[in-house]
Amino acid sequence: MAQAIPQAEPGIDQHSLYEKLSFTPHSPAQWDYSLSKTRFNIPCCGRRWGKTQAAARRMTYKSFIPDSYNWIVAPKYALGEKEFRIVYKDYESLGLLKHCRKSYSVKQGDMRIQTPWGSVIQVVSAEKQDSLLGEGLSHAIMSEAAQHSRSTWEQYIEPALSDLLGTCDFPSTPKGFNWYHGLFELGQGAHPQYKSWTFPSWTNPVRYPGGLNNPEIQRLKSLASRSYFDQEYGAKFTSMAGAIYDEWDERIHVRKHIFNPTWENFLAFDYGYVNPFVALDIQVSPSQDTIYVWREYFKSYISTYENAQALQHRNKHNSPPGYRIDGMWGDPRGADEAATLALVLGFVASEHVGWKLSVEEIKRRLKPNNEGECRLYIDPSCVNLIREMSQLRVKETVRQRTQDLQEFTDDGNIQHKIDDHGPDALRYFVGPYYVMGHGTHLEDVYGENYRGSESEDFFKLHNQIELDSDTSSALSSVGPF
Repeated sequence: MAQAIPQAEPGIDQHSLYEKLSFTPHSPAQWDYSLSKTRFNIPCCGRRWGKTQAAARRMTYKSFIPDSYNWIVAPKYALGEKEFRIVYKDYESLGLLKHCRKSYSVKQGDMRIQTPWGSVIQVVSAEKQDSLLGEGLSHAIMSEAAQHSRSTWEQYIEPALSDLLGTCDFPSTPKGFNWYHGLFELGQGAHPQYKSWTFPSWTNPVRYPGGLNNPEIQRLKSLASRSYFDQEYGAKFTSMAGAIYDEWDERIHVRKHIFNPTWENFLAFDYGYVNPFVALDIQVSPSQDTIYVWREYFKSYISTYENAQALQHRNKHNSPPGYRIDGMWGDPRGADEAATLALVLGFVASEHVGWKLSVEEIKRRLKPNNEGECRLYIDPSCVNLIREMSQLRVKETVRQRTQDLQEFTDDGNIQHKIDDHGPDALRYFVGPYYVMGHGTHLEDVYGENYRGSESEDFFKLHNQIELDSDTSSALSSVGPF
């Protein structure tokens, strides 16, 4: 196969092509990106702005360079299907697809179009970086660029573009201050071959008429934490510098709570010996779905078994009338501690939930609604938890003084590991119960038709769990509390 001429441009009119494709950019801003002649283009976009449409249409245009190789580089292969689908349909609507050699199989990892004029459009995956070697590229899309590792760009795609002085687009939603932020800064006048834009979601007038005042945008803003909304919808590069729960306000979130025997009650644990062993009593309001942390237990230099005995004694002899435990959750890394607690208190559940997912749920619950009400309160008797919620901070590294919610590739935990034991126990409850949906009962999902059904019988038979709406707990029959 012949190779394209360096710095080649398609021999067709871009406006005419877009007209034939019935693609009209939704705003002057999208027109500016779509028609850009800059070599490296970095549209930093909020969700649903239209970055996939614009980048894919630019790929269709670029593919009219004869004998060119054009890649859609995705963090995972299936993600590249978004842009490829649009290009595939473009060729179909132009009546050209029947003249092309093509394959379109996401499962088999084969999405490719080869045109009669020798150009190739192909989806490749950064999951297997060695597969990115060997081709001289005319154009590439780094799909969801902020999710790519820096090495994918610098060691594989950038060199492949160098031979032909090829072009590249980097459409993405930001992801904190990673390499994509540095790339964006190059496009802010620092280098003539780079151009970058900030496109908040609400600047798409088709999807969000009214801009920032659009009801859906305002709904999302009212629910999400400030840092999450700014990043995901405002297309801003945000970091969590300082307080993790910057929504926390002791004047708002500390509220007296009296145990309600008709509500569910849970225990949440953070295990420790030198660092304190923590147990939080948590009730959930069934009507407002509000969390009330109403009692805490903090003890150091006591074994897990001794803590279990102390809690058992407290639960029986120093608890309000009607006290019960409907379920228990703990640190998923503490299998030995959970097994020890089970000998005395009963089964302790756990679930691996990403740190940033659980933290985001807590942050949303701390955020007041229009009436000034929140969905998470802590009783003033929980002095240790209140202190730790106020002091919880992002940890610093030698190389940088701020971190972001997306920084780490495991569970994303970036908090400073001092005085964090109460918030961790709270997180071990919130993650499984809300993020993973364990707070939703099957009867809530399936309604009254579930009661007495074959499904209920099978579920109970294989799990030894009773779905009892009177107790509102799937875990109440697992073990003695």
